[in-house]
Amino acid sequence: MPGPLREPVTLWTERFLDHHPAGLERLFDEPGIRFDLLRLVACSEFAGNTVIRNWEWFASAALDGRLAERPDTTLRATEVDDDDADAVKQRLRQFRNRMLLHILWRELTGTSSLEATLSSLTELADMLVAAAVRHAGLELQRRFGCPRDASGQEIGIVVLAMGKLGGRELNFSSDIDVIFLYPGDGETDGERTLSAHEYFTRLSRRIVALLDEVTPDGFVYRVDTRLRPFGDSGPPVVSFGALESYLLRHGRGWERYAYVKARVIDTNTGGRGAAAELMQQVIEPFVFRRYLDYGVFESLRDMKALISAETQKRKLASNIKLGPGGIREIEFIVQSLQLVRGGSDRKLKTPELQLALQRLARTGSLKAREATSLAEAYRFLRRLENSIQAIRDQQLHDLPDSTLDRTRLALALGYADWAGLAAELERHRRIVSAQFTAVAFRGGDSLLQPDPGDSVSALWMSGAGAEEWSAALESLGYRDGAPLAEVIVAFRGSSSVGQMGQAGSERLNRFVPLLLAMLKDKRQPAAVLKRVLGIVEQILRRSAYVALLNENPQVLDRLVNLCDTSAWLAEEIGRYPLLLDELLDPRLYTAPLTRDDMLADLDRRFDGREETESEQQIESLAQFQRATLFRIAVADVTGNLPIMKVSDRLTELAEIVLNRALALAWRDLTGQHGRPHMQTEQGRRSAGFGVIAYGKFGGMELSYRSDLDLVFLHDSGGSEQQTDGARPLDNSLFFARLIRRLVHFLAAQTGSGALYQVDTRLRPSGRSGLLVTSVEAFERYQEENAWTWEHQALLRSRPVAGNASVLREFERVRVDTLRHRVRRDRLLDDVTEMRTKMRSQLDKSDAERFDLKQGAGGIGDIEFLVQYLVLSNAERHPAVVHYPDNIRQLGTLGAAGCLGEADVNRLQDAYKSYRLCLHRLALDEKAPFASNGDFVEERDFVIALRDRIMQ
Repeated sequence: MPGPLREPVTLWTERFLDHHPAGLERLFDEPGIRFDLLRLVACSEFAGNTVIRNWEWFASAALDGRLAERPDTTLRATEVDDDDADAVKQRLRQFRNRMLLHILWRELTGTSSLEATLSSLTELADMLVAAAVRHAGLELQRRFGCPRDASGQEIGIVVLAMGKLGGRELNFSSDIDVIFLYPGDGETDGERTLSAHEYFTRLSRRIVALLDEVTPDGFVYRVDTRLRPFGDSGPPVVSFGALESYLLRHGRGWERYAYVKARVIDTNTGGRGAAAELMQQVIEPFVFRRYLDYGVFESLRDMKALISAETQKRKLASNIKLGPGGIREIEFIVQSLQLVRGGSDRKLKTPELQLALQRLARTGSLKAREATSLAEAYRFLRRLENSIQAIRDQQLHDLPDSTLDRTRLALALGYADWAGLAAELERHRRIVSAQFTAVAFRGGDSLLQPDPGDSVSALWMSGAGAEEWSAALESLGYRDGAPLAEVIVAFRGSSSVGQMGQAGSERLNRFVPLLLAMLKDKRQPAAVLKRVLGIVEQILRRSAYVALLNENPQVLDRLVNLCDTSAWLAEEIGRYPLLLDELLDPRLYTAPLTRDDMLADLDRRFDGREETESEQQIESLAQFQRATLFRIAVADVTGNLPIMKVSDRLTELAEIVLNRALALAWRDLTGQHGRPHMQTEQGRRSAGFGVIAYGKFGGMELSYRSDLDLVFLHDSGGSEQQTDGARPLDNSLFFARLIRRLVHFLAAQTGSGALYQVDTRLRPSGRSGLLVTSVEAFERYQEENAWTWEHQALLRSRPVAGNASVLREFERVRVDTLRHRVRRDRLLDDVTEMRTKMRSQLDKSDAERFDLKQGAGGIGDIEFLVQYLVLSNAERHPAVVHYPDNIRQLGTLGAAGCLGEADVNRLQDAYKSYRLCLHRLALDEKAPFASNGDFVEERDFVIALRDRIMQ
């Protein structure tokens, strides 16, 4: 035993023997127990006193090994149902002290991790609060009856845990921060009635008294209710509606941090549905914004300044909670990052700091090494905090001055002396302080830079006119000073800017000079400025997006560059500001996007949402689709994806979205009606359903705004064709409803736009045909009724979703039809006639421009030429129908000798060049026309080859 601790241990032994003369012999015969007991009383005066008062319980628990086990914090209902309030108070306090002693024993003997210690402390508090709620409720109900709403349903009190209790990380000797709430109006049903508000006011005060009052047995918890609406000046208990109104009208930034840790305590009084309603409809919308909330960092910097001032004023340098590098700074780091991203990543909506820290590392919000360092510092500081408080059961956070208490802490935490502990403490605090500053000023090179010219800031703040702006910008070396000035003045005078609040205006005042500084080297600065400010005007109502750009200069730089290259991307960001989130990821410009990446991202977004409503899942699916489409477009304009890979990714994205939407539609329909079945000669079996892609989707050549051409098939036949659910449907009706629901999911407008427009006109008999066809009927139609143009369309088709058997059958029908059912005696005339008709109706070429799609020698001519060659040669060379896309069909035609290798290569090159140009035009919001002087050689070659082959 370290020297300074010998005297207190000796004194404790003497006191113990005064109360229990022969007691120690029972434990000292066990060497391990003897050492642990002496260490316990050396480190904690509270533990020594509690052992003496609860000797029989302690000795029994130590000898039979129960002290090494996780404490059972369960209180029997009979212990709090007693009419004698004083007896209940005594039981609660004695139970609390025994459990704290048990928890401390496990901590000091190394049989409990910090996480288990904090969890046990929280479970104990939850149980004691629930016991107080139960006893206080029984007391009041004897006098006034049970509170009920207008429909007669019982109303229960809801206890909202805040702070470390809410985060399931309670201290050893902590206050508990709680807010008392009730769902809504009502009154009690006793002979003497009270309104719900009056009843719950009395109940909350009684609960506090049961826990907080100091008796000869001590107290249970000091209860702090100052986090309630309006603090000490507000009512002790409020309804859900009153809380929601307060948060909407008066909720402040620091309260969002506080409510991150909000958690409803299960008090066993019913009302779990009400508790879920409170969290989902009142608290979460206040805490977590649906968009990226980078305004949080501004409030964090304000907090940092306040913390620094408070530290100096109150001399908190030795306070491990409030001082520099302390627990509070770790909490602010984690909570601020939760606030930024919690609205879009539901996994961050947790009150538990260590769990949130792990998830922030997984999502990349914190680097792995940063999260590890913070976690290690947090665990060290929390163990030190518990050890300080366990000395005398006092809520202290200051390092002790006395040698005795410092020796106690060193022994409790396993250090040879105080110097070793202090050195480790200083190391952790330095790391935390540095990380706190880094997060508060995240992305913050811009925060340390002067404005790009005081004159620019002054002009913006003064509301200067176009002439002043033009002269100032030209003197600063900007090109197009007058057009730039025109854009700035128009934006400055817009109603969106005029209606901004103070916080938004301050953010915009910082933003405009930063933006202008990035435009000097742009070829068309006025056009770029107009696009960027067009986006900003859309997001001013949520000025936290402006804060995002201020906080992350690299994001602003990426935004400016994208607006320089693509009007479509600028429009997309303006319509869907959530896309700004994608610009935060540096991999946007480097890492290749794969199908596996898309699937992993979708799974992450849907993790935990499997049971939510389909409409909510479609909203999540739309967010995924919009973000992925954006990433593909960025890779396209930056040259990181060649044109064929762009189409591959767009097509794969459509397949992923379609399959997920189909799964949701199938889940909804089968949940109501069961699965479709049929009776065949071989017995009863399920009926399958498949989705076939046509056109650009089928040919794996989707662009950014392509529709999905779809055909739907099933293999239902035989007798008794109906679903097997409680509300059976005929299979044909089931499949028709399934398609309507799928098309609705794909085409419905969500907050992130519609997924895809769907065209079903390529089905057999077109608009007059059935929405879904059996495989058998589909095959019969292809053989007996299909036109040549429909066989051309079939050439660019492939199965993309649904039952494997149906999809295999379609492939068989497709190949058989293209090989054996094409009317080759009239093929050339039919193809030529169709192409001539299309060009006459659709070609918009003129003396100055060339229509890339329909002009002579353009994409349409290449597609018709390839289709003619494939259909005319398919019977002799089956391999030519294997692929649905033009590029690979040309490759198989060359391999089969149907077309010369040189011709194949030139056609493929021309086709890719046209497609690349179309993509670039689409991304810049331009019509599909090239200059008449462009692609001259390509067009001449295509026309000559077409005329040679199709004459």
